[in-house]
Amino acid sequence: MRISSAVIAAGLAAGLCTAASAQTDGWYAGAEAGVNIVPKAKFGLADGNSWAQKQDPGYALGGEFGYAFGPVRVEGEVSWRQNDLNKITDAFGTSSAGGNINAVAAMANIYYDFYTGTKFTPYLGAGAGGINISEDHARAGGLLVTNDSDLKPGYQGIAGVSYAVNDQLSIKADYHYVRADQVRFTTDGGYDGETGRGTYQNHAVMVGFTWHFAAPPQQQVAQTVAAPVPPAPAPAPAPAPKPVQAAPIPKNFMVFFDFDKSDLTPEAKSILTQAVDAAKKQNAQGFDLTGYTDTVGTAQYNQKLSERRAESAKKFLVSLGVPANEIRTSGKGKNDLLVPTKDGVREAQNRRVQIVLQ
Repeated sequence: MRISSAVIAAGLAAGLCTAASAQTDGWYAGAEAGVNIVPKAKFGLADGNSWAQKQDPGYALGGEFGYAFGPVRVEGEVSWRQNDLNKITDAFGTSSAGGNINAVAAMANIYYDFYTGTKFTPYLGAGAGGINISEDHARAGGLLVTNDSDLKPGYQGIAGVSYAVNDQLSIKADYHYVRADQVRFTTDGGYDGETGRGTYQNHAVMVGFTWHFAAPPQQQVAQTVAAPVPPAPAPAPAPAPKPVQAAPIPKNFMVFFDFDKSDLTPEAKSILTQAVDAAKKQNAQGFDLTGYTDTVGTAQYNQKLSERRAESAKKFLVSLGVPANEIRTSGKGKNDLLVPTKDGVREAQNRRVQIVLQ
């Protein structure tokens, strides 16, 4: 098969244009594979004759590199599709066919993600670019029909859903409809070198993954708002040195949660244990627990999620011996963000419960 260098260049250009247009949120890369269906295609000749060809189901492979800002994503995509020919019908009748039809495409795509407040995210997309379509040794019976390729503008529509395994890895399943018009193949054999013109289109159902190049979450540590310890004054020459002032016991703590989770991590349990120890040392009268979320999902869903996070922290404190009536819980959903972000952005530092000793 002959792959035009223009297709590869277009793929690189699409990726660079994607990078230039994005300004916030994050880079990602992905790959996918699946089944490709090419419907029956008809190619007309100048003398009024034509041939129609039927293809077997084939395969599709693709790779993407892009940038996401909020629910909108832009990317460059390069894909390969191949289907074996099954039958060819022409002026001589219907014959078994040999050879295959291939398509190498470079597309610039744009997507919109529909956040549901869960790990599932449906999306719609559209793209345009160049498609190099080739018929490799297409034969009707033993007669060679064509062995040619054509580079054409093309476009596609995409619909699918992704599932967030964690903050960086998602798996996805989607459907692609790809089309290019006025495809031209020079004929061979009994067709006397005429040019056949037709439409190429395919339907692909694919599965794959997406990797988001995000910075790892910051280490979860106890938070304190106590004033720093002032340095001890220099001792006078004659009197005995003054005792060193003890560091203040922290009154504020913070624990963090995984995406769309309300169960406590081992780090969170360690920090809650520190909070109980601090409460005993300063004879605290109770605990105020306030839950928060990031901005992915609806306000109603996140409000309930923030309350579940606060209740999860309360349950652990009770297991450590704190009376339940000394613990007050509340949730603020995606309000009062620790790290300001746009709506629909996953931010680990915003998925938290703040603990204040009273």
